[in-house]
Amino acid sequence: EVGSNVSKFSVGEIVGVGLLVGCCKSCRACDSEIEQYCNKKIWSYNDVYADGKVTQGGFAEATVVEQK
Repeated sequence: EVGSNVSKFSVGEIVGVGLLVGCCKSCRACDSEIEQYCNKKIWSYNDVYADGKVTQGGFAEATVVEQK
């Protein structure tokens, strides 16, 4: 499924997910599109989402990421 604010992708479309699945979106690094330097980045594996759920990377059955 895709969220109601997703406009670049549709259900069934193949997409790639990198090492990061989240960041603060408001620091200098995020504003400069170098999110890997964000102090609040969320790795796609062995990290924790804001809601407390653990990220599981390629071992997950599903994952939640924001479109970019």
